[in-house]
Amino acid sequence: MNNRNKFLLWMLGGMMLAGVMGCSSSDDEPGKPDDGVKVRRITITQTEAAARQMLTRASLVEDDGILTASWTAGDALTYCNLSRTKDADGDEIYSGSLTAASTAATSQFTGDVYCLANDYLAVVYPATTFEYNDRYTLSLTGQNGTLSKLATNYHYVFGKATVTEVTETTANATIGKMKSLLTVCKFSFKDKNTGDAIPIKSLSISYSTGDSNNGKYPQSATVAIGVNTAQNDVHATGADITAPLTITASGQTEVYVALLPTAAQSTFNFTVSDGNGNTYSGTANATLVEGEYVDATGLKLTKQ
Repeated sequence: MNNRNKFLLWMLGGMMLAGVMGCSSSDDEPGKPDDGVKVRRITITQTEAAARQMLTRASLVEDDGILTASWTAGDALTYCNLSRTKDADGDEIYSGSLTAASTAATSQFTGDVYCLANDYLAVVYPATTFEYNDRYTLSLTGQNGTLSKLATNYHYVFGKATVTEVTETTANATIGKMKSLLTVCKFSFKDKNTGDAIPIKSLSISYSTGDSNNGKYPQSATVAIGVNTAQNDVHATGADITAPLTITASGQTEVYVALLPTAAQSTFNFTVSDGNGNTYSGTANATLVEGEYVDATGLKLTKQ
């Protein structure tokens, strides 16, 4: 990816989230049920400026190699109370939905939340399902190469909020910069012999790692979190490494794909079908970093 350009997306300055279900007091043990937990309307306020940080949200627009983002009214997030569970065995958790109230760069999020002061809340976009309060799973499959679908379904963002105060019916919390868990890449390909742009009906991506995962790519990832885990230490770890990652496109010459960050430079294998019976393949080396936007256009592939 020699012509790669990377840009961090600017993030929601002063983002406020309103509405969550789940919180804990300072002398409670994490995961310990507490009958004092009750439904409250919560406002979560961002405490750090987040310009040029990969942005939570839904609407992504590219302009001159930079991705910008904004909230749209109705965008759905999910929270999970990291500090407690509903029962002593930890089998039931406090988790629920938040909804963006405004179409703007900065928005409030509303919802009903169970919490106490000093609880820690995971806040994630897009909306997902928590089965446990110490991890969740995200999917990489089903991408179609469009920026709109990537933004809505695969632009995974994580934040950790702290409940600072509560009343009988309300709560306030703070959150720092939220972080993007993946790398957004834009790909286009050329025929190595003719220089012609290759229409993309399907794109398969895999690693060349020299081990048992050679020629495959994670289909999903696990995000491990916890009450004592700092936000910066939360990362997506690839799972279900059973086959190449396949993007089914509609013949466009540029596709957007959300990929996992890499710990070091990796060799990526690309196979493109143009829908006319032609297949092209090739490789490129790159190191992918959380929250980056990578412009990897004009990669040369060999017709098979």
